[in-house]
Amino acid sequence: MVTIEPEAISRATTPDELITIHSADVWRFVQARISHREDAEDIVMETFAAAFRDFRKVAHADNQRHWLLAVARRKVADRHRRKYRRAEEPITNAEGYGATQTPSADQLTTREAINRVAEDQREVLILKYVNGLSTEEVGQLIRRSVAATNSLLQRGRESLRAALATHGENV
Repeated sequence: MVTIEPEAISRATTPDELITIHSADVWRFVQARISHREDAEDIVMETFAAAFRDFRKVAHADNQRHWLLAVARRKVADRHRRKYRRAEEPITNAEGYGATQTPSADQLTTREAINRVAEDQREVLILKYVNGLSTEEVGQLIRRSVAATNSLLQRGRESLRAALATHGENV
């Protein structure tokens, strides 16, 4: 399988370049998976801290973006596991949005609907449509074949449509 590095993204040779080039992609992925802004920021920082600790490995990775997204994916999973074990409840009902960034009604509806989709389906939908990865790239990150990834994407789209339709009936 051939790894495709987008032409517009150059390879980072220093940790500072790594942040400059890839921080937006990592942030988009994490923010789509974690509802509380502070937790999302922590995970992005943890992802880059891991990259800095092992910069030689990321510097020689075939695709630095994929390497970072794979680390972020594991960090998100770790956070969900820890939160589940502690059964934390948020202090307020706020969705973790910054004071200057108020989500629209459509964005809230979409977030609620995607949170009702199965975890594995939600993950591939976010990687594909939020982070803009190709199906092949998503498959590489989740370690599944292209056919299995396509199937998961299809089921995810169907689940999301059903969740959105259910939400529309409840309004």
